[in-house]
Amino acid sequence: MTETSAPQPILRIEKLSVAFGKGTDRLTVVDDVSMSVQPGRTRCIVGESGSGKSVLSLAVMNLLPENGALSAGRVLLEDTDLTTLSRDQMRRIRGKRIAMIFQEPMTSLNPLYTVGAQLVEAIRSHFPDLDRKAARGKALDLMRRVRIPAAESRLDNYPHQMSGGMRQRVMIAMALSCEPDVLIADEPTTALDVTVQAQVLDLLRDLQAQTGMAIILITHDLGVVANIADDVTVMYAGRIVEQGTRDEVLRDTQHPYTLGLLGSVPRVEDGHDRLLSIEGTVPPPFDLPPGCRFAPRCVFAAERCRQAQPEALPFGGSHTAACIRAPVELIET
Repeated sequence: MTETSAPQPILRIEKLSVAFGKGTDRLTVVDDVSMSVQPGRTRCIVGESGSGKSVLSLAVMNLLPENGALSAGRVLLEDTDLTTLSRDQMRRIRGKRIAMIFQEPMTSLNPLYTVGAQLVEAIRSHFPDLDRKAARGKALDLMRRVRIPAAESRLDNYPHQMSGGMRQRVMIAMALSCEPDVLIADEPTTALDVTVQAQVLDLLRDLQAQTGMAIILITHDLGVVANIADDVTVMYAGRIVEQGTRDEVLRDTQHPYTLGLLGSVPRVEDGHDRLLSIEGTVPPPFDLPPGCRFAPRCVFAAERCRQAQPEALPFGGSHTAACIRAPVELIET
């Protein structure tokens, strides 16, 4: 009996850095980030606001603002380095092979056009041979696929006529219109109530099972991570501090920042009146501390933590953490 090898990653991010500004005003906001995602798997990127999660996703899509640019690294979609492509070449890949659901559907959808018109435009931009009637039929199929009730009449709705959950489903339909290999979802459930949030996550999971696409889901919610992730990357102040499979990161946590995030999640069975919290805030790129960037907020920090940036250490399997000491040792001292 021969062992089957694991599928190769569909998307690889290798030592990627993103900087904003020029000359002496240049600031690195994503620093030496490496990760990958395989077909049919979901990688969650988690961290507080200001950790660099959304900037990383925009860099992958080549949608950085004018004052932002890659300063190092590569983004490989199979064997194609996306960082070397021209604007026109990237436009042909964006949407068709790698798609993105943006953070706020109300601002991502044009309020002046019906959702059907916007879906048709997205479809015809990659399938120009389709006439408008055929594209509208495909748009209707997509809306049904993402479980929008009364989809035929909803095609002619404007975004403001739909609930937040429905608008999010339209954004998912638009992202899936060209059956991409990779779907990036940036905080897709942030503005939704918990019931609708669960429905959207279930929908993404079902669509992934049907298509085999890889998903990169950006979130600050560890409840979402526990629900949908296969693999987890924890970011802080532009760097990866811990990553591995979901069980490795959530059950064998090795970085104090990840411990702090887990401690701030309410658990019914705990019965505590107060949640744990991480004192302070994520430092801005222009005021990063020396050594470990989390040290000023870390209850376990020692003097040597402030002297050098810690390297990612292996903890078995695919699990790594950028901390000089394991939390078990810290607790014992």
